[in-house]
Amino acid sequence: MKGARRTPTLTWATLVSLTALSVFVAEKGWPGTYSSAIIILITTAKSRMVILHYMEARHAPARWRFLYELWNLAAATTFMLGYFMGASVI
Repeated sequence: MKGARRTPTLTWATLVSLTALSVFVAEKGWPGTYSSAIIILITTAKSRMVILHYMEARHAPARWRFLYELWNLAAATTFMLGYFMGASVI
């Protein structure tokens, strides 16, 4: 039972840590291109953790899990492309 309770707590602590890291990166004052790319990657990792751990997708059949992973990758790629295309226009 202890292991079953520990996993959500560790996942939550990791999500909170990644959120704090995102805030740190955003407030650090790095160029927008670098900080935005790092924040998008952190957000992708967080969404993957939520899908796998809290939505129980890690127990899903392989095909469904592949679709979840593919969706996460496609969303991150779309955000990155959209940001960099918009940044190059301005």
